Amino acid sequence: MAVGRLGGWLLVAAVLTVNPPNRLTAQNVNNAGALFLSLPVGARAVGMGQTAVALAGRGEAAFWNPAGLATMPESEFALESHALTAYFHSHGIGVIGGAVYLLDYGDLDRTDSTNNTIARISPRNLEFLASYATELGSSLTLGINYKLVEFRVDCSGDCRDFPGGKGVTNGVDIGGQLAVGADGALRVGVAVRNIGFKLQVNNRDQADALPARLVIGALYRLALHVERGAAGGSGDGIDVNLAADVDSRWGSYGDSQMRLGVDVGYQRMLRVRGGYAFVRDGLSGPCVGMGVTSGAIGVDLARSFLSSSDFVADNPTFFSFHVVF
Repeated sequence: MAVGRLGGWLLVAAVLTVNPPNRLTAQNVNNAGALFLSLPVGARAVGMGQTAVALAGRGEAAFWNPAGLATMPESEFALESHALTAYFHSHGIGVIGGAVYLLDYGDLDRTDSTNNTIARISPRNLEFLASYATELGSSLTLGINYKLVEFRVDCSGDCRDFPGGKGVTNGVDIGGQLAVGADGALRVGVAVRNIGFKLQVNNRDQADALPARLVIGALYRLALHVERGAAGGSGDGIDVNLAADVDSRWGSYGDSQMRLGVDVGYQRMLRVRGGYAFVRDGLSGPCVGMGVTSGAIGVDLARSFLSSSDFVADNPTFFSFHVVF
């Protein structure tokens, strides 16, 4: 439920910027509806400071750069924080599948001028993803998401001047990745996310543009070996991944944000991750994570430590469980 808390923080922060707590209005809640598309999904990416535009081989890449899906060696079913994903690998076609992402912000109190609670507001977001990714040659991958986005606000209590709202819109993500060097050690990615129609809840004046972003990043993989025995030779493999992402609002390239991450792994069994997100809105801070894989089953955990003191909730923890087949 940690991602829900994070989404709630962003929603409340957007509302309070315009109005104090006792002046919550339908327009402000509705216009904050698409912010959840900017929230991170997937413990692997979060553990590396949200550096994921060059992420490869996992279904959670759909939320960051759909081109990363094309490198999945097998089909995968995964349970992320508030998301279910299923992607199927075919040597002749590529990778095809989809995801469902439900974000429940919980109930918010609506108060009057004397700070008495008169109603409870329940905003929720739902996203359906349909994805396709393919490899072109041995080094280039391309991917695309079609997304159906719904925002809904229900109200109970004194809702006379707070009508419930529901909005549905459509969007796309488009991305590519290029592997460079021996064994593709350097992977460069670029993605344009959340390009689509405005989210309209009550009327055209209240329509909210999707948070479109342009993201560019790279990941470099360094393979190490532990020497074993007096005669030397290759032992148990250790690899280190170094990643960096830079993103900007689509059409506004002077307002960029940076993320850095590192991932250290021992064979396929254990991974340890860390990173730092240099972002705005009080969400900057370090991240740590780890992953364990045994056969076809893998589990990842990650936690963010936010630098802002404005939020009165625990730092979010992310969980991922995936099965390959």
